[in-house]
Amino acid sequence: MATVEPKSLYQVSPAEPENAYFTVALVTTGYLDTETVNGGRISPCVASDFATKPTTLAQSLLVSRGALRFKMMCENLALRTNFRIHNIVTTYASDAGDSPITGLDFGLVYENRNLVANTGTSDLGDSTAINTRALFIKDRIADALNSTRTEKMTVFNPTAGTGQIQDIEVTAGPVLLVSKGEILEGITVTEVTGFAPNTDNQLATDNALSYGADDSQ
Repeated sequence: MATVEPKSLYQVSPAEPENAYFTVALVTTGYLDTETVNGGRISPCVASDFATKPTTLAQSLLVSRGALRFKMMCENLALRTNFRIHNIVTTYASDAGDSPITGLDFGLVYENRNLVANTGTSDLGDSTAINTRALFIKDRIADALNSTRTEKMTVFNPTAGTGQIQDIEVTAGPVLLVSKGEILEGITVTEVTGFAPNTDNQLATDNALSYGADDSQ
């Protein structure tokens, strides 16, 4: 038997990079949600996304910190190659802005699978070995949740600002101060192997680069 590839009709080319698809699930209930730089968890949502906006500036800053961490995560995930995020599902107890996120799920499609590292060590400080691409992605997400960054952001302020909007410097710190390994425990990354090309001449030789803590920037 033989496989004939439909290159003409569908413009499929063996020269195209091999994509990769991963599912990502974050259980965020164990992360801090105090009104401090460590609260806010991680979420793509901003204040205007909620049916009821945050009722105080402190609660609104939690939302902004979650969005900042989501941005940090995306930057980390783009370390090796371009990617797209699909099918984001956010889980909240309610659609009120004062309600913390409890779960974040999404699909992650990488443009070039062979550039996503599959060997190295964890950047979280526990020297966990990385031997799959899914573990590399998990480590990059955990790094965003364990880092500190300050950025000026447009923040909803229910008591001040023009149109209740202010430009404020927002600092997002680690979502856990002790038991940092629990950050990793709340993240599940799974590669959808059937998404990859399934004919021999479309499969590239595996030359993924190794990864270590000094590659994180």
